[in-house]
Amino acid sequence: MATAVLVNRDFEIGRKVLATLAQANIPVTVAFWAFVPQINEWQFFIATPLVDSKGHRATYNQVLRTLHDAGLDPQLPWRRIFLRSPKDPVLKSLEKETETPSGSIDILEVGSLPKGTPSKYYVTYASYPSEKLRTINEAVGDRFIEDAYLYGKLWIASGLDDLRALLSRLLHLESDIVESAIDEISAKKHAVIPNVQLRPRDFKRLRQGA
Repeated sequence: MATAVLVNRDFEIGRKVLATLAQANIPVTVAFWAFVPQINEWQFFIATPLVDSKGHRATYNQVLRTLHDAGLDPQLPWRRIFLRSPKDPVLKSLEKETETPSGSIDILEVGSLPKGTPSKYYVTYASYPSEKLRTINEAVGDRFIEDAYLYGKLWIASGLDDLRALLSRLLHLESDIVESAIDEISAKKHAVIPNVQLRPRDFKRLRQGA
């Protein structure tokens, strides 16, 4: 089992990375922090189909340039980022293991949009770290992984009305919780809804991308 601790700062950096890649139209099928015992460190793995269509080198260049332009260099050294094909059998199995009932919803407003266009919001559901830690003991590429923390699905909402509909329709949140999150995101451009309990049928809806 992992001996190094994955801290809350790492969880938030992972969310920022996913939102930044989504904003740049870089598709991600699964993303996770993985503990690599050879170097006693947590590293960030991203599976994207661009690895298959463009190759590793071109995809790394695009991803690293995107994260650099977003100012994420100091927060996540490039040596901790690993890109993989979604076809990797270990990653395919991990992608299916993202259902744990208790977690939080993170909402991030995208900045620097053209004047007059609706604001965009990136919405991520992720279970709490203690519930999302998976014992793997598998090799992914040249790295042997003991444990992993997986991120949930990411949605994009265009405008506050679309955000309200997403939170109410897809995740069945009560109206007062939704409006409290709307107030927070309007004031701070970032909001977190804690202690979300998803029902089994909601998990099926998330897997289908409804």
